[in-house]
Amino acid sequence: MRDTIHSLAGGNKIAFILLSILLLNISYPFSETGTVAALLFVGFYLFLTGSAIYLVSSDRQLLSISVLLAIIIALAGGITIASNFTAPVWIILLWNAALFVQVTLIITLLVLFIIQAKVVTREVLFAAVSIYFMLAGIFTVMYVVTESLSPEAFISSSGTEMTWQRLNYFSLVTISTLGYGDIVPIAPPRSRFPP
Repeated sequence: MRDTIHSLAGGNKIAFILLSILLLNISYPFSETGTVAALLFVGFYLFLTGSAIYLVSSDRQLLSISVLLAIIIALAGGITIASNFTAPVWIILLWNAALFVQVTLIITLLVLFIIQAKVVTREVLFAAVSIYFMLAGIFTVMYVVTESLSPEAFISSSGTEMTWQRLNYFSLVTISTLGYGDIVPIAPPRSRFPP
């Protein structure tokens, strides 16, 4: 893994991660317009997956894990979205588990890269910004899993239906401290977690 961390400094590996995160954050609101747009969003997420594979390409073991996660994310995510989230809960959970593991892997590698950096470079700054946005992704996964296991665990302040896009918005808003209260946890399992 040490070689993987050192290889992050070369090329544009971290820039690809940040670019894919920006594409996701710009495009996710449009994914509410229908199934095709949501599947296109999954395509953008696969760009992040490809960036993760590129990130770990110098380590065969991490590369194998990343490719397996990409396959799970593509299949389970496609099935979940194509079924308008009426897929069996285990498929939704499998998708979110793969997302969680992948994002955690990327964050871990980026944190190790930052810690081992001798000087602050463009790549170090890109890594820090990427970590910041990916933390919101981890919370989105946690919220979607909670909502899948306990339907109607959240309610929006306007009373509209909770979608994964709104849960993602809540994660981004909460992490940027712009607001609190747009989405309120109402079911006992979710109200135990901090926002």
